Amino acid sequence: MRPDLVNAAVLAYLGDAVFEVMVRDYLVKESGLAKTNDFQKEAIKYVSASSHAMFMHDMLGEDFFDEREIGIYKRGRNTKGSKNESLEHLHSTGFEAIIGTLYLEKNYDRLELIFKRYKEYIKAK
Repeated sequence: MRPDLVNAAVLAYLGDAVFEVMVRDYLVKESGLAKTNDFQKEAIKYVSASSHAMFMHDMLGEDFFDEREIGIYKRGRNTKGSKNESLEHLHSTGFEAIIGTLYLEKNYDRLELIFKRYKEYIKAK
């Protein structure tokens, strides 16, 4: 499958699900939490559109993403969704499109590297 031929909104849809699984896997294995309510509260820090948007803003400033990934991000960010989508949500969609693309390409090393950096970012907030 060629992700460049897949609608960016579909890449983001997939990326959202992949990222959610990565967050839950991390929280279950490494957080030390025991109650589902605590897992949910902690997961929100990782999966919110505002967290994705802030991460993208900072990582773009650090040149963390390569040119191809930035192109994917822009495709996702520029998708036409609801008329009332916030700027945060659009940036989050771009981030999720990167995740979806890397997943389809089976580029698990890069996914893990992004997630590692994302965890560091969230913990530092």
